[in-house]
Amino acid sequence: MGILQIAFIVGLAGQSVSAGAQTTPGVPVPIERQLSGVTPREATDLIAKLEDAQRLLRAGKFQSFELLAGSIASYDKTQVSPREAFLQVPFKSVWNVERVRSDNKLAQPYRLAYAPDGLGKLYWDIEVVLDINNNIDRVSMTYRPPAPF
Repeated sequence: MGILQIAFIVGLAGQSVSAGAQTTPGVPVPIERQLSGVTPREATDLIAKLEDAQRLLRAGKFQSFELLAGSIASYDKTQVSPREAFLQVPFKSVWNVERVRSDNKLAQPYRLAYAPDGLGKLYWDIEVVLDINNNIDRVSMTYRPPAPF
């Protein structure tokens, strides 16, 4: 293989890499919230609990639930405190709510997804655990890339 052929192949490979690096717009989130294992009423009630917790935190009221938030080390979201990340999420815009199966009779986990820039872009994967009294026990938020499909 000659030097010109190798240079041509390297040039083509470089073009395909740079084309993949260009930002593509996210797909708009579904207009209707996607539900799995929950009724629309349960999803609405869960979101209302989260919004109420945000309101109380902003008002300086003590909240006893665990709050965790993070991301891949190099993403800017790691520079934001878990509390600030939680307060920034507009829970009315959560597009997916699902009940997570659990053998624990004292806690019920749910998984929510919030995609601020549309589907196919970085999004908040949010796990909410309600205790036996149906109060928020833990909120764990991870800012991550979408699945590669």
